[in-house]
Order: sequence, then C-alpha cells, then structure tokens
Amino acid sequence: MSSNENPSIGTLHERSLHRQLKAHYVGAEALSEQKVGKYVVDVLKGDHIYEIQTANFGALKSKLEVLLETHAVTLVHPIAVNKILVKRTETGEQRRRSPKVGSVLDVFDELVYLPKILNQRNFSLELAYVTIEELRHFDAKKAWRRRHWVVSERRLVGVDRTVRYASYADLFAEISAQLPQQFTTATVARALGTTRSKAQKVAYCFREGGLLNVIGKEGNALVYSIDHGA
Repeated sequence: MSSNENPSIGTLHERSLHRQLKAHYVGAEALSEQKVGKYVVDVLKGDHIYEIQTANFGALKSKLEVLLETHAVTLVHPIAVNKILVKRTETGEQRRRSPKVGSVLDVFDELVYLPKILNQRNFSLELAYVTIEELRHFDAKKAWRRRHWVVSERRLVGVDRTVRYASYADLFAEISAQLPQQFTTATVARALGTTRSKAQKVAYCFREGGLLNVIGKEGNALVYSIDHGA
C-alpha cells in the first residue's frame, strides 16, 4: 500500500460500507432513508438526523444548511483503526492486516471543506472507529501505486467505538495537550506525529473554528497561539 494512502475511508466503492454503517445506526429505534423536507436522510431517530459520510464532506454543504434549521444533525464519519486487506486471486484469498492505523487527525482531510461546521447550532460530528475488510483484485491497467491491486469493496467488520464532538472545543481537547502555547504547523506535525500537510489542515480548521490566533511568522510559516477565551 502506498505510504500516502489515507486510513480514513475514501469515496471509491463505498456502497457496502455506507449501507452497513447505516444499518448499525438504525438499530431498533430509528428509520432509514426518510424524507425530511426536500432531502432524504440516512437515519432518522425521532427528530435527530444521522448522515453517514465516508468522504466528500463538501457535497453536504447545502443539505446540512437546510436540515440544521429544523433538526439536530449528527454527521458520522468512519475511521479505519483496523484494516484487513483481502487479495482475491484465481487460487483463493490472501489476507493480511494493514500497518496503517487511522486516528482522529484523519477527519481533518474532510473538515477542511466545511471548516466552520462544528460552530453550527444543532450540529455534531461523530467519529466511528471501525474495523473493515478491504477487498482487492489485480488489474494490470490500474492502480500502479498499489502494484495493480484495485480496491473492489470495503466492508464493515465491526464498530469498535464512537466519539461525538458538539463543538470545535471538544475536538481541540483531543490534541491540545500535545501542543505548546505558540506553534507553527511544523511544530504541530512533530507533536502529533503526522505530516506537514495534515498539520496545515488541522491548524486551518481550528483557526476557522475560532480556537487559534495568528500572532506572527517564522520565515514563511504562520505562528499560532491558542485562544483560551474561545
């Protein structure tokens, strides 16, 4: 697997995973695929809407703006903390566990497209930490970065745990203890053990969310401070 492959779930071949997560949230007390105004929502529990979104948060912008006017909405995003790679060949299946482990940081790849959403009234974000199977087949014309092993399907094995955030302050609490009072995105990357690109997304979202202030520069890098009054 490519070293830059995101362990959070992508948009390709997501139908099985989306359907299984929806069934998990429906349970015995909710309804799925319900019409609310002009939109069809994934899960409706009383007046509470659950939207399952594996990726492409930006596509939900208009829908969320309308739904949040009248309903509490929880956006559910899966993070693969355990991924079993299944290669299907003519002689059978080869199975191994992926070394990639998803984390809370992966949601920022999507939050950058809705950077102010966690400040919205009636909105909450729920991360579902999941175990999945990722089925692959060989195609000599595709996926050269994965040595031509193409993802056919992603299937839910189980939901390990869920964590809900009602605000950016809730989300920031997950990582703030690892940060100094003042920092650049390079500092964030080192402190959180992630890439500079991911650190930039983290800083951007928290800045848009009102939790960080820009107080200067170090070379070309912005210097941030934590806004304790936010």
